[in-house]
Amino acid sequence: MMTTLRNRNFFLLWSGGLISMIGTWMILAALPFYIYRVTGSALATSGLLMAYIAPGVLFGSVAGVFVDRWDRKRVLVVGNLIQAAIIPLLLLVEANGWIWLIYVVAFFESTVNQFLGPAENALLPTLVDEEQLISANSLNALNDNLARIVGAALGGILLGVVGLNNVVIFDALSYLVAAALIALVIVAPASRPTQSEEDTSVPRWLQIWREWFAGLRLVAENNILRNLFIVIGVALFADAILSALLAVFAQEVAGFTAIDYGWLLTARGIGGIVGGLVIAQFGSKFSTSQLITGGLVLSGLGVLAMVMFPTLAVVVTLMILAGPALMAWIISMQTVLQQETEDSYRGRVFGAYGTTSTILMFAGSGLAGALADSLGSSILMATAAIIYVFAGLLAWVLLSKPLKEQVAAPVAS
Repeated sequence: MMTTLRNRNFFLLWSGGLISMIGTWMILAALPFYIYRVTGSALATSGLLMAYIAPGVLFGSVAGVFVDRWDRKRVLVVGNLIQAAIIPLLLLVEANGWIWLIYVVAFFESTVNQFLGPAENALLPTLVDEEQLISANSLNALNDNLARIVGAALGGILLGVVGLNNVVIFDALSYLVAAALIALVIVAPASRPTQSEEDTSVPRWLQIWREWFAGLRLVAENNILRNLFIVIGVALFADAILSALLAVFAQEVAGFTAIDYGWLLTARGIGGIVGGLVIAQFGSKFSTSQLITGGLVLSGLGVLAMVMFPTLAVVVTLMILAGPALMAWIISMQTVLQQETEDSYRGRVFGAYGTTSTILMFAGSGLAGALADSLGSSILMATAAIIYVFAGLLAWVLLSKPLKEQVAAPVAS
């Protein structure tokens, strides 16, 4: 793990990502609370989530085409600068009472993120050696959870003490710092489609759609990628059910107070940090198929135990202990996507991955919400646990043979 962090280019990318994500979670924590405080409407508050999710469905997959055509480092730098320019528009909200502007800014900020995610995942394998990929992806996962804990806490504190405008300013500054750090990354020259390489007999827009379709065809024709997307689909469907019902389960079944629920979310973030560190240090000793299979099965068993013993001490402990299992399958899936995809296609494949995740988030959470009142959150949470286990067994059947030789060399610490 320390060897990976000593890689100058990776450390700059990692640090920039951490800082920008802390800023993002600051605003994500502040805006829903602010909207509800001003409007008193749960519908208005939930509309913010829809504004953030919609671009993933509309643009996520297509954005990958442009990521494969453009310089990925430049995409990350320019994308952070664009976000730094968009976010300050929220300074007009308090002054003019323009709540609608929050949804507009959220939509466009999320649209930019559809390019940043595939660009970072596609750039990462060019900055580290292949045997360091699991470690590098683990550290990125650590970023996500650390930023969620730190950023959400800072966002709530700043909103309460100094107001929304100061949260907006800090968020904008975080994007500027991230852009400056990523600009210092040195990237080896990579081949990108040029005008001379393209079919000039067809319009540019048609060429772009052809490239988009070529990315989807790659996923369909590559056995490992196709099987992995099947496993991803089943696993993320279970994850969407769990995420949608966690708050309901905490109140309806476990009888948690708001403070108890806060401890639960904190434990979930700590579990992610612990999991990222564990997989970064020891994940390379196992094959990616073993990590995916074991991670999914253990995740399912952890959720099932939580349903059977819904006390605060048990649930919080399970959230922390489940961190390595959760990170094992998430990190390993990203690593396989990177390893099995040529550099010129990585943006499109990760764009498809992001779109798949977003669609399944809609489907799983929508189904859970529709059935929760009639079936109860416990039954649906247990169903999600069973689906996790099924996804793990499916990974063992579909992935263990083609990936059995992919045991990475140990990463020095």
